[in-house]
Amino acid sequence: MSDRSYALTRTLASVFLMGCLLLFVIRTWHWPLMGDAALMHYIVFLMDRGMAPYRDIVDPNMPTTLLIEGAVMHLFGGDSLTWRLFDLFLLAVSATAMFVICKPYSRFAALFAASLFALIHGRDGLIELGQRDLTMTACLLIAYAFLFTGLRALPTQKTKPWVTAFFGIFCGVAATIKPSVLFLAPTVLVFSAITLSRRNRPFLAHMVSGLLGMLIPIFLIVAWLHHQHIVSNFLQTLSQLLPYFLLLGARSYPHLIVHSISSTMLPVVLLWLPIALLKKDWITWERSALLVGVLFGLASFYLQKKGFPYHRYPSEAFLLLLAGIDFTTILQINPVPSELRRRVSNRLLPGLAMAGIVVGVAFIGGGSTAHALWQDWHNQEFDTMLRADLNRLGGQSLANRVQCLDMADGCIPTLYNMRLVQATGYLYDCYMLSAQPGPERDHAREAFWQSITKNPPSVFVVSSNDCDPPTARPAYEYKKLSRWPQFNDYLNANYHLDVERIPPHMVNSGSSPSKPLGYRIYVQNDLK
Repeated sequence: MSDRSYALTRTLASVFLMGCLLLFVIRTWHWPLMGDAALMHYIVFLMDRGMAPYRDIVDPNMPTTLLIEGAVMHLFGGDSLTWRLFDLFLLAVSATAMFVICKPYSRFAALFAASLFALIHGRDGLIELGQRDLTMTACLLIAYAFLFTGLRALPTQKTKPWVTAFFGIFCGVAATIKPSVLFLAPTVLVFSAITLSRRNRPFLAHMVSGLLGMLIPIFLIVAWLHHQHIVSNFLQTLSQLLPYFLLLGARSYPHLIVHSISSTMLPVVLLWLPIALLKKDWITWERSALLVGVLFGLASFYLQKKGFPYHRYPSEAFLLLLAGIDFTTILQINPVPSELRRRVSNRLLPGLAMAGIVVGVAFIGGGSTAHALWQDWHNQEFDTMLRADLNRLGGQSLANRVQCLDMADGCIPTLYNMRLVQATGYLYDCYMLSAQPGPERDHAREAFWQSITKNPPSVFVVSSNDCDPPTARPAYEYKKLSRWPQFNDYLNANYHLDVERIPPHMVNSGSSPSKPLGYRIYVQNDLK
């Protein structure tokens, strides 16, 4: 593989990727607020109105998620454009960290990894804007950038333990977003200590600085919980509600293993694996640390058990970094080392590397851009119809008198857009209406029952969404209500079905019944 061919490929790929990124940003600038982002916004909205998380608001998300969401909303506003900008900011920060990580290797490796990561996120669609796993991934990449910078000191220079402290701080922030990466920082610090020891450099100060830095965000979160007087509520959520939540809609481990690498990334990974295996004697401590990031990203994907695309973000980011570094390293080395020449053809590894770049740029970059631009907004039909129905039934007078029975995909975003406070702090119906038995379901039913009998909502909005794994059930069924006979009887006795809606697009297109959602509205019988 000639240097000229590689230079031409690199130039064309860079121009193509930059064009894809620019088109993606311009065409998705006005993506609306939906999904989990709207749910988190609504939690902050309720907190601003005096409701405390974990005590009044039933939600398993970690405090750092709520604090970051609240900071963005309070500083810049809670509209959809602000969150779109925050999402792009996370991608930009991740890209900057990748460029720092790839500095000794190749700027093109960083562009390759950062661009494809951003476009894969875009492919996942507007429902994943500003996801918690994206924020966690950005924090981990920043942490790695600090650590690598601190330990890249020349033999004549002093190492910088304070830089390692920032590694610990950002890893701590990531762990307080998703505890599944809690042990990543100690593992990487052990690798760095071994490396420093082999270089006859002091390592104890680095270890201590990194671990203390990691404890800082954890300490601050505990202090905030104590200030809010919700420590015990949070611990109860962590020990009881969260484990139950992980059981709801959980995928089997065979399913998770099959989907741990997306079909979009699979061709690049398959082209990278032979290179990684054949050049294993080239592995440096930095590549080992990046591999730890991949493994902990996969562990996070498995521990969350849902198999959602955004749960792959940490493993995808670190995999793309490793692939980008190895592809460019192979193509920059001429000739191929003699040991490798004895084991494989002199053209095999450069050929795989070039194919990996071309396939990654064309298949992931081009395909993901097209998919992101093709995204439809059919769920906005849900919001438009529901908002019209709620306005017809009283609009703002429904504050504290309307209750969603949903998985936060449709009804909660509408309540946030209308700035309506719910009758209870239950944002998910899955705790009460799941087919998964357990004491936490019984506890949730009892608490919800007490809430609605003490303050009966005037309106129930029941979405067609179901928290259990998708099956071949017919379109727009509401069988989840029958799983709790006591509530179902109460609903039928005291409320009447006002309207049932199915988005017009679904009626006209005959598309899959799972998305977008339909809904029913039940109105209290004595409502005037």
